[in-house]
Amino acid sequence: MSLSQVGVGPVGLGAVQRLAPGRIRLVLPASWTLWELPARTIAFILVVDVVAAGLTVVELLRSPIDRSSLLPFALLMVCSVVYTEASRPIEQIREHYASTPHIDLNSVWMFAGVLLLHPTLAATIIITSYVYRWFRVRHHVVHRQTFSAAATIVAAYSAAALLSLLDEPFTTADRTVLTFAMVAGAGALFLALNTAFIAMVIATTIERPRLRSVLGGGSDYALEGSTIALGMLLAWAVVDWPVAVLLIIGVTLVLHRNVLIRQLREKARIDAKTGLLNAAAWSTAVDDELQRTVRLGQSSGMLVIDLDHFKAINDQFGHLAGDQILRAVADILTKEVRTYDLVGRFGGEEFVVLLPATSESETLHVAERIRRRISELMIPLSANGATATVNRLTVSIGIAAFPRHGNDRADVLHAADMAMYAAKAAGRNRVHEAAAVTE
Repeated sequence: MSLSQVGVGPVGLGAVQRLAPGRIRLVLPASWTLWELPARTIAFILVVDVVAAGLTVVELLRSPIDRSSLLPFALLMVCSVVYTEASRPIEQIREHYASTPHIDLNSVWMFAGVLLLHPTLAATIIITSYVYRWFRVRHHVVHRQTFSAAATIVAAYSAAALLSLLDEPFTTADRTVLTFAMVAGAGALFLALNTAFIAMVIATTIERPRLRSVLGGGSDYALEGSTIALGMLLAWAVVDWPVAVLLIIGVTLVLHRNVLIRQLREKARIDAKTGLLNAAAWSTAVDDELQRTVRLGQSSGMLVIDLDHFKAINDQFGHLAGDQILRAVADILTKEVRTYDLVGRFGGEEFVVLLPATSESETLHVAERIRRRISELMIPLSANGATATVNRLTVSIGIAAFPRHGNDRADVLHAADMAMYAAKAAGRNRVHEAAAVTE
């Protein structure tokens, strides 16, 4: 995983700004938005960068590079470059649609380098992979790429240190159960440390971080584990049967393509403006969840949330500013509910939430908390060269319960929607229960 794919804050790169015809100004590092990140984040990034550089110097001084490792080094370098070129169309599409933690497949070549090469040569492959991909796939911001490479290098050195406990190097060691266990352990350490570094820097940049937003999902780790396993097979092929490297490149390309298909399927379920489930995906997920609720004999709560006077904001600041408000509200919703609750955007300024296995009193408590948190938002906006801060944003929320207010999604949603309109009729900025409307 790399920071270029997880969207950690705005970051800048030394650039040229045009002031007038024939006049330009170079934006120096002091103005990079790296320095706008929290001090603890900047400190952590710089420490990891320095540690990676320091370990490289120590390894060079501690042990010379054996000439026999230059041939596998060259082979892995060629594999990395060839694969980046072959997978570039796939990766460019993934980059374009990425909105969640995005695992690339470069660990195949990186971990094979850890197994086969002097640690500094393995670090060189890691750096080359990131740099070449930066030029050929997408120009990500520099400090994210630098940190991602540094974190991977530190993880690689740690995995190499564990492998040094073997009696012989991987290239000459007997293929025993102990050797396999050590190599697998090194792969697990490589994955765990790299994940920990990335998770730490994400957590320091997010207010009230949630575990899933920091760590990603299980499928991400399954993919990363698969690439490390392919790296083990690649290293074995380089040692015992080099022509098999071609098969591993082919398998990795197929895996990469399948990952793209999965990503596009997930993207089709997501509302582009807010990152929440779109109406169709939310409805399907709710139908499944309500069936589960019936089997377990439980109740669930449903919220319909509508922004008050949203049209006035759009008219004053424009639709781009309105989109910014929608994203801020969506962020509040995801933070104020549980990971497994279903949050969606139903179009316009209307949001919907299903709270599985939740009583009516608990649903009311969640709705009030959401209403209060949204009213505390302060969102800076700009329009026509002027800036302003939108605060005291209010919402009207209708709540209903399943199965009390209906036997299916449509009935419960209708009850919650009518309760929301009742909240608006009663003066807005309030929560209204469907029971008060239907009984």
